[in-house]
Amino acid sequence: MVFLIENALRAQKLLSKYIVIQPIDVSAIDIVAGVDVSYRRDVGCAAAVAYSLKSKALVTYSYYCEKVTVPYIPGLLAFREAPLMLRTLLHLLSKVRIDITFVNGHGMAHPRRCGIASHIGVVLNIPSIGVAKSLLYGEVVRADDSEAIVIDNMIVGYVLTKNSKKLYVSIGNKVTAKDAADITLKTWDFRYSLPEPLRLADEISRKIVKKLATKL
Repeated sequence: MVFLIENALRAQKLLSKYIVIQPIDVSAIDIVAGVDVSYRRDVGCAAAVAYSLKSKALVTYSYYCEKVTVPYIPGLLAFREAPLMLRTLLHLLSKVRIDITFVNGHGMAHPRRCGIASHIGVVLNIPSIGVAKSLLYGEVVRADDSEAIVIDNMIVGYVLTKNSKKLYVSIGNKVTAKDAADITLKTWDFRYSLPEPLRLADEISRKIVKKLATKL
């Protein structure tokens, strides 16, 4: 399969036009999804979990594994991982109602304002948040008592720091930057480097790909 970078760039620019930025009622959120992909050789495995904020527990999860042929290219992660993420999220959504979804990757903090979290949110028409451990794009500036990620004078996300751990959180779809930060903080056990839905998705995807890689 030939991967055409020019087509991918055009697709991101087009998808970015459909991103919706709107407030979400953070107090009403219960079920938060997290989706991540782990690899073993050329096999990728996406796991999507549903985590309850009220009970602080895993509700259910789904997964999907297959061989991955698209190479890793900075800024174009969605074209490598989104097909796996979309399949497992659709299965999860068939089992449980999700209020918002964390994606391991960037949202609007991206050169074309459409990282994998925005890609997933727009394609599925769901609220989504991008969470990453490093900055891909944008300028980090002080905003009151916070560190904001700014692109073209617009705040697209925030840098969250706790116990020497740092997260770069940005708008995916159907959420504001402030709400994205607040929801992340509500789900983040500061002993770990990721909010709980993503930590669980990472853990499950690693276990599954280790078990299934030799069978694919």
